[in-house]
Amino acid sequence: MYGLKFLIVLVTVTQSLGLNFTEYVFGTNTNFLPAAFGDFNSDKLTDLFVVTEDGKTLEILISQPEPPLMVPSGPDNKRLFCTYKTLNIVNVAPGDFDGNGAMDVMIVSHNTKVSEFFEVYILWGSLEEEPLRCGSEDTPLLSLSGQPLVMDYNGDMIPDLFGEDKNNTRMFWVFGPKRESPTAVPVEIGNLTSLRVPSSHAFIDLDDDLAADLWVTATGQYEVWMKSFKGFKLNRTTEPPAPMVGQTSFADVNLDGEVDALVPACKDESCSQSAIYIYSYGHSKWIELDVNFKDSSENIWRYPQSKDKDYLYTDTITLHVGDYNLDGYPDFLVTLINTKNKPRVILMENVKCEEACSAYPRKFVPHWNLFEEFGDTVLGTFFDFQEDGTLDILLVRKDSDGKYQLGVYKDPNEYDAVFVKVLIPTGRCYGSDCQLHNIPYGTNQPGPSITYTITTATGGMQQSRDTQLSQTAYHALQLPYTVFGLGRNWNFVEELRVGIPKGNNSETLSSSFTQIIPNSQLIVIPYPRGHPDRWVSKLFITPSKAMLMTAGALVGTCLFVAAIIGILYRRELQQDKREKQQDAHKFHFDAM
Repeated sequence: MYGLKFLIVLVTVTQSLGLNFTEYVFGTNTNFLPAAFGDFNSDKLTDLFVVTEDGKTLEILISQPEPPLMVPSGPDNKRLFCTYKTLNIVNVAPGDFDGNGAMDVMIVSHNTKVSEFFEVYILWGSLEEEPLRCGSEDTPLLSLSGQPLVMDYNGDMIPDLFGEDKNNTRMFWVFGPKRESPTAVPVEIGNLTSLRVPSSHAFIDLDDDLAADLWVTATGQYEVWMKSFKGFKLNRTTEPPAPMVGQTSFADVNLDGEVDALVPACKDESCSQSAIYIYSYGHSKWIELDVNFKDSSENIWRYPQSKDKDYLYTDTITLHVGDYNLDGYPDFLVTLINTKNKPRVILMENVKCEEACSAYPRKFVPHWNLFEEFGDTVLGTFFDFQEDGTLDILLVRKDSDGKYQLGVYKDPNEYDAVFVKVLIPTGRCYGSDCQLHNIPYGTNQPGPSITYTITTATGGMQQSRDTQLSQTAYHALQLPYTVFGLGRNWNFVEELRVGIPKGNNSETLSSSFTQIIPNSQLIVIPYPRGHPDRWVSKLFITPSKAMLMTAGALVGTCLFVAAIIGILYRRELQQDKREKQQDAHKFHFDAM
């Protein structure tokens, strides 16, 4: 039934704007807001964590290979949800917070009618008992002044938290292998300012050593903290590039092997002059990128502001990064407001900047009407719904009734490009897995760093770098895996290196893998943690349309050659037969 509906949609909606993929993915279950991604039921498919519009219910949409691809059901077709009376869920972060190998779920509530603080709860998970235990809403685990960053402070592959407590004291909260309150580790900050709210901290590799560092967004400045044997040490501070800035995002924009910080900014209070700045740790300076915020009708678009309260997600300016066309250069999605105060998600494509751009070799070109058919879209992020290595776009739109609905856009274009998809779970053992010599798997892990090197079709070298789950707060909506577009480079990935967060008493733990086949997914299980030479890798190949066409052409060529050989062989047999018959009818004069 869904296959027929999908075929009808495919035939009727394949305009130049693309494909509305919503019904194929969600069916009729679209009355949710996206909150996080993670493989909750350990079936190697990424599930979607959603909340209801009132913020009182958390539900998990389970991924499956057949449409609808996301369904609100778990074991025995029971729905996996938790409903609370007083909570207002503003953030969700799946992870293994007790190190037992099963996925737990951290939820953050901010109900100003109950408390001015952000209250943190952990829903402890199990693969044997009830899969989702909602717990009590009466006693939060922590009360903080803002949403925390999920990171790994001590490199034990158990997620920890960073933020400020309700007394505005900076802390790391370190979780251990028991379901107890985390250990609070104060941060010595001296004369540094308090953390900004909303924040966009990041647990990300900035100095290219494959060990995640800490980018901190404080009031009036950014801070870079490097990992050392004694925790984190302040490396530098830098001022924002403009008076009003949004959330910091990170990407290797120009494929130089270094991660850059991207910051959307307003040059004036009304935000009529919007801009995007880039900061490279190696160059230590801000550069304004070439972005035209004026569409073809000469309408000027701007970033949302706190005054735009008619729509959700307008309290922050966030860039959601992903390689949309797999050309290797990361693009991003951003919500902009037009002159009629209507929002729309815009895809900004990363393209080469010609001689007009002297400051930076890349620029971003807006695709203004790509999601026009979805109406008022307030949020856009990337997600690989079909697990085929291509990134679809998950949208949130406000319908005519004022309700928020999920939507999915799928690009109908077939790009002549390849990819490599990398997933690094925690590698924590579940139950007696390790004692029975079974390879552990684990759950979402923040902080693993990945870099690759490949020879291009022109003989040059291409490299890029990223950090898995580097940001988790304020609608970051990052994926638990990394998709690198390789462009039209069908060569093997010569080297792919991965590293996990550094412990307080250890060097960087990293491992390298060579000759990775394009269009494949590589799962690296960092077990045993202290022996990178023994880490397990699993390679899954995703045959692309081009590969299938190549295989078909090869088979067709072989059949054609075989047919020619058969014809020639038959003609040779016939000729030999005629020669034998002629020899039999010859008159032997010697015999007379």
